[in-house]
Amino acid sequence: MTLCNMAVEMGAKNGIIAPDQTTVEFLQDRVKIPDIKKLQSDKDSEYECTVEFDVSEMEPQVACPSSVDNVKPISKVGDIPIEQAFIGSCTNGRLEDLRLAAQVIKGKKVKDGVRALVIPASQEVWRQAMQEGLLEIFTDAGAIVCGSACGPCLGGHIGLLAAGESCVSSSNRNFIGRMGSTQANVYLASPATVAASAVTGKLTDPTKLEAKA
Repeated sequence: MTLCNMAVEMGAKNGIIAPDQTTVEFLQDRVKIPDIKKLQSDKDSEYECTVEFDVSEMEPQVACPSSVDNVKPISKVGDIPIEQAFIGSCTNGRLEDLRLAAQVIKGKKVKDGVRALVIPASQEVWRQAMQEGLLEIFTDAGAIVCGSACGPCLGGHIGLLAAGESCVSSSNRNFIGRMGSTQANVYLASPATVAASAVTGKLTDPTKLEAKA
């Protein structure tokens, strides 16, 4: 979902990935179509080029203000203090995202002066996260867990930014004024990076935080 969403945001005409078995299983209990038809490429398709990326050694990436394609490795971003950390949105508020963030923040505390918000992507995810004890991990750390909604991703709920504030967010947009004041800064990162940053009060590589724990 993240790849499809952001491919279009960064200029692609379409962002489509052929559905896999996980997609089919997700849809089976949600649609009434008896036979789900997959949109697949023709077996004899020829592609202009094939590009392979080795990301095994890639460090966490951050989209800096105020564009989704202003991307830098976190080690190149600098020492950026934050006032808010947001874990959620349709692209990074799934159960696996919350599990990852909980793994990073478990047993730690949100730094004083930082608002940490957790908003599951759906009511189903919220309920599953509660059953697994993830919401308790977040609240024990000092984060605020909200009901399923877009939240501050589009400036429509708790977590609006004031002038001069900075937020690290797992959402998918960081345009000027997106989360409140036009004089605020929004950095986009993974749920793990957001969770680590909530603990330190500045943009933080989660692998470095775990190494110190």
